[in-house]
Amino acid sequence: MIVSLTVQQLAGCKNDAIMLDGTKLFINYKQSILEALTRMNSPYCQTLICVDKKNRLKGMISEGDIRRGLVEGIDLRASIKTVMNASPLYVNKQVSKKEAVNIISKQISVLPVVDTDKVVLGYYLFQHKEDPFTIQNKTITILGVGYVGLTLALILAERGFKVNGYDRNAALIEQLQQKEAPFFEKGIDQLLEKHSQNSIHFTTNITEAKAAIYMITVGTPLLDGEKKPNIEYIKSAATSIGAQLAEGDLVLLRSTVPVGCTRGIVLPALEASSGLTCGQDFYLAFAPERTAEGVALTELKTNPQIIGAFDPVAYDYTSRIFQNLTKTVINVGGLEKAELCKLMDNTYRDHIFAYANNIANLAENLNINIHKLIKAVNYGYKRNRIPRPSPGVGGPCLSKDPYILASVFKKQKLQTDLLLACRNVNEKAPVLLKNKLMQLLADAGKDINEANISLIGMAFKGEPETSDLRDSTSLWMLDQMPDKSKVSVYDPIIKKEDILALGVQVKSLKGAFKNADAVVILNNHKSYSSINLTKMLALMNKPAVFIDTWNNFNPLQIKQHNDVLYGGLGNN
Repeated sequence: MIVSLTVQQLAGCKNDAIMLDGTKLFINYKQSILEALTRMNSPYCQTLICVDKKNRLKGMISEGDIRRGLVEGIDLRASIKTVMNASPLYVNKQVSKKEAVNIISKQISVLPVVDTDKVVLGYYLFQHKEDPFTIQNKTITILGVGYVGLTLALILAERGFKVNGYDRNAALIEQLQQKEAPFFEKGIDQLLEKHSQNSIHFTTNITEAKAAIYMITVGTPLLDGEKKPNIEYIKSAATSIGAQLAEGDLVLLRSTVPVGCTRGIVLPALEASSGLTCGQDFYLAFAPERTAEGVALTELKTNPQIIGAFDPVAYDYTSRIFQNLTKTVINVGGLEKAELCKLMDNTYRDHIFAYANNIANLAENLNINIHKLIKAVNYGYKRNRIPRPSPGVGGPCLSKDPYILASVFKKQKLQTDLLLACRNVNEKAPVLLKNKLMQLLADAGKDINEANISLIGMAFKGEPETSDLRDSTSLWMLDQMPDKSKVSVYDPIIKKEDILALGVQVKSLKGAFKNADAVVILNNHKSYSSINLTKMLALMNKPAVFIDTWNNFNPLQIKQHNDVLYGGLGNN
């Protein structure tokens, strides 16, 4: 509760100190700095309201003001007015309690209320503002418990929060209630066992998930046949929240969205379904997810968290949540700024990978080993961080977010040439790889239509390891194969049933090499380093083709086998 004195409580008070809960918040601005320090020994008195004999506001003084004065050599016997803030923030009695809540913060801990003559009528205290001090007592509901939502829910539970995990997918919720992880993530099984149905309640019923804090982590896929974001899931989540939103609640968006979505879509949906007003009745912020699959549980506790909020109170509220998770919280100022930060992150990475892939194509034409050159130009040269080339760039974020950013560019009537060119390079990579495979098989006297082909590594990345198949370039490569019945697949992480669903054969590592006409390594899982390649290559149907798209193995090791044709990216 915010506590303020009424006009009646202050009427007739002519001395320089007004009492509240045994503390003295008022002091005559002509008294000594030493007297102010004496007052500050009392609870809730780290900031004092400086007034004259008529209780007119003259300034504010805090411990920080005094410390700065002492550093400059001011005597403790000097008047308070020599160090006080003579232009403090204050409000008049027309400002409502809700509006005052939006102003006070840890930095503005005392907010005076004055009349037209600047006579102090009362004040609001930050120390009596519940939310910042009871943040862990607030229940958090996460809408969407996929990769982003589930890992966040588990870390919040680990930090002492009570969490509701809501999702419309009944099969997913049932699985989580049984403490079974729906995907691979290092450490997730232990946290699920510890917190599922204890600190975390999973449900498909949004009315069972009423909370003081709502976090939206639902997906924003591209529209079928278009390269535009589908924000219907976001809008639906906001409407569902609004139906049970209460005064003082916080809504936090974490999904990747076009710039302006939080203010232009989420905010109106919340207000329309709740009848409440953002900034007065409830709070709104955008805090982008910034973790990598495979290390998300670690990165939630180590990565800096960017926050953009509707107003200072929403930022203060949101920052206190994430300060329980990570050491670094960054205020970028507003909703749109935080939205753009997320799009900048992933699109930048798509760009640099496209650069590496494009250079790799050039290197092949020039018969140059690009891997050696990348290592050479990066070594000891801090301005360079050129990545290794890859068989395209997929996954649920990097394959989508550049298009979301492009939609923002188009809305602003700006050119999207660079964004789309980089995406084009990365999307064409599997086609170029298929052409390489077809040519090498032809060189071996074999037809790709008849060849037994094994693909190794179907997850969209191998390091950090994940079981996520969404928009994997390995799937794009599989789509290039003329006859899936002749394709065998091995992946060290993905479940057998998930691979069978692709319409291919599932093999062990040894089985993938045995009698294969071609083996293509499609990601960089760390387990490949232990493969006895000489032994495996001996199992293949000679002459055979071996393509290593991530340069996991020394090309010379393969080229020493006269009956095996080697293919790589940027190092043929």
